[in-house]
Amino acid sequence: MASFSVVLCVLGLVIVGHVAYAQDSQQDYLDAHDAARSEVGVPNLSWDDTVAAYAQNYANQRKGDCQLIHSGGQYGENLAWGSGDLSGTDAVKLWVDEKQYYDYDSNSCASGQVCGHYTQVVWRNSLRLGCAKVTCDNNAGTFIICSYDPAGNVVGLVIVGHVAYAQDSQQDYLDAHNAARSEVGVPNLSWDDTVAAYAQNYANQRKGDCQLVHSDGQYGENIAGGSGDFSGTVAVKLWVDEKQYYDYDSNSCASGQVCGHYTQVIWRDSIRLGCAKVTCNNNAGTFIICSYDPAGNIIGQKPY
Repeated sequence: MASFSVVLCVLGLVIVGHVAYAQDSQQDYLDAHDAARSEVGVPNLSWDDTVAAYAQNYANQRKGDCQLIHSGGQYGENLAWGSGDLSGTDAVKLWVDEKQYYDYDSNSCASGQVCGHYTQVVWRNSLRLGCAKVTCDNNAGTFIICSYDPAGNVVGLVIVGHVAYAQDSQQDYLDAHNAARSEVGVPNLSWDDTVAAYAQNYANQRKGDCQLVHSDGQYGENIAGGSGDFSGTVAVKLWVDEKQYYDYDSNSCASGQVCGHYTQVIWRDSIRLGCAKVTCNNNAGTFIICSYDPAGNIIGQKPY
């Protein structure tokens, strides 16, 4: 069973404060799952209080550290962790977004991608759902678990293992950023070894715990983390996906959303980029940082 987390941090600007979501009801979880299942002609899930109680019990156990460690129980399982108040609906969306990487004919994920969360969501023989969410101790984010009965992702029926990504080169980071910048007419970033050295040094410092704590240095900064070998390209895509929540006229994010990672990516006056990635100790996931010079997300200014 593959687990996947997406965690994001951002410095300064725009409206980046987290607010309470109203997308954590039983029906919200069901609707998000069933929308994906209906697309492939799979029957809807039903909520099961026994499965949900199992999920809640395990979420409570993880509240102290919120580590993305599977319960090892009898149910299928998808996990997510997010900084701030990540909603259940958002967690399911992240899992469903893996659909683009799943090839039905070969029953496999695209090279260098993960799709096992999606396949569990749409697994035909999984009929009953139960999900739970807890706020991590010390306000250290949100832990979400969805459990499925019977379990999907039966070994031999789908490839769910993590594999190495090949999307972590300097050019990969630049291409992902510059594609977003070109959409709004902002000049390309260039790679800067000094900025990259700073990013690498800080990533090395975070390797022991991989906590999403900012360096508070002189550069702009986006941080992401994921279980498995989370790629730099995927991290940038997650930041850029916040574009839908940014309103240029008001220079603010949609209510209850975060968009400051996106605005840093496209900040016109940021012209130099350096990124780094480390594998956390004990194989506890991946930490990614991109640093920007000069820093963007200046309060009171628009990105371009």
